[in-house]
Amino acid sequence: MPHINTHLEYSMDKKQRIENLGIFFEKVGHPPMAGRVFAFLLLAEPPHADFYTIQEFLSASKSSISNALNMLIREGMVDYITFSGDRKRYFRVNASGWLDATKDKIRRSSQVSHLIEEVLNERSDTDYPAFNKDLRLMVDFLSFFSEEMERLTDRWEEQQRQKE
Repeated sequence: MPHINTHLEYSMDKKQRIENLGIFFEKVGHPPMAGRVFAFLLLAEPPHADFYTIQEFLSASKSSISNALNMLIREGMVDYITFSGDRKRYFRVNASGWLDATKDKIRRSSQVSHLIEEVLNERSDTDYPAFNKDLRLMVDFLSFFSEEMERLTDRWEEQQRQKE
């Protein structure tokens, strides 16, 4: 059976790093507890932890940890493993799921561009052309961004295939 550390001891430095990472993930759109759970799992040694270890470390309620884990699992950023003879689930970062979720967010910028384009069509006879001009700028940026990111993603994927 792999090494399973059920009582993680972290230095104050590591606790602060987890908090800082959690705050970063919060700033990029994750709920506060989900950001901290994800940060904890990124730095966990071994790279997985059971529910109660996460709860104890973050000093949070069962429901807040459960909600955070469920959200991260739905987003594909976290999954869990089990070990023979142990009934617990051990949560871990799902790196490939995280990558897929990141690619999906990039692809959605194109969808946002199309939606704002529809808004502009609806606002064609507006008395506020300056606002439409600002929206047009956003559409142009998102269109440019999504096209460039698609090209970059294709290049990156080709590099990964060549490494295999």
